[in-house]
Amino acid sequence: MQFRTRLAPPPSSILIDHTRPIIMLGSCFSSEIGTRLADRFFQVDINPFGTLYNPLSISRAVNLILDRRHFGPTDLVEHDGLYHSMLHHGDFSSPSVELTVNAINSRVDAAADFILTPGVTLIVTFGSAIAFFLKSTGDVAGNCHRMSAGLFDQRDLSIDEIVAEWHTLIDRLLSLNPSLRIIFTVSPIRHKAYGYPADRLSKSRLLLAVNELVNAYPDTTCYFPAYDIMMDDLRDYRFYAADMVHPSQVAADYIYVLFARTHYGPGVENVASDAVCYSRLLSHRPMHNPQLHHARIVKAREILVSRHPVLESIVPHL
Repeated sequence: MQFRTRLAPPPSSILIDHTRPIIMLGSCFSSEIGTRLADRFFQVDINPFGTLYNPLSISRAVNLILDRRHFGPTDLVEHDGLYHSMLHHGDFSSPSVELTVNAINSRVDAAADFILTPGVTLIVTFGSAIAFFLKSTGDVAGNCHRMSAGLFDQRDLSIDEIVAEWHTLIDRLLSLNPSLRIIFTVSPIRHKAYGYPADRLSKSRLLLAVNELVNAYPDTTCYFPAYDIMMDDLRDYRFYAADMVHPSQVAADYIYVLFARTHYGPGVENVASDAVCYSRLLSHRPMHNPQLHHARIVKAREILVSRHPVLESIVPHL
């Protein structure tokens, strides 16, 4: 008897390997996948604007990266002693205008180099079709930074609105980098602040919008069913974190395994497996005899790059 619905996505035509850069944008689920890619020494830039949830904010971020748009003091707002960009996550906020601007601009430049590299893969995770707009300007907000709700209008994005925005963006991306490929996902994280019925409707609009985009660009885009895996395969609460909203680490690991089976190119699994073992060795902090631990790291690196020469310029140098 089967007591679980197991999802096994078929192998994708959009494959990743260690020679091609990857840029992740969107929900904090992007960080979950991106961190696991980084641990395996893929060349990955994770959320250069910080965590973003709605498709309009993510599109705005990509366009600003393509423009290499640098931010200045007039692009920031001060709230509770910190300077914020309304287009960025609070990770970029600080008590200093200069520090905030420098952090933002350095990430824009790095992401622009990534996104224009031939063969780059863009992995986009839509989190919510509910967006907030500043009343003073009408601009979409990437983050509200705990500011007064009265400063914002909340609105449900329509399927047509999302599709039209991303049609324009994908056309621009392909005009600048024809070899770019896009993997869309929808975040399995539940947004309980909106109420669960509203969140389910929001996810439905995201799924329908992604389906239209993948059908419109079948050679350039695909959909990885992270949301479906969480909802149908891992539908037990034991796969959630303590907040009953975010997937647990076990669930995120499981989804990553399926992502790897779907999108790894030939031979990539062997490279990734050896790389993550070395990555764990690097993260270990020895209580005794650090010299011996350092020697083990040096030896492990020599073995790793001898087995997988492609990693020589990627693996941290000691």
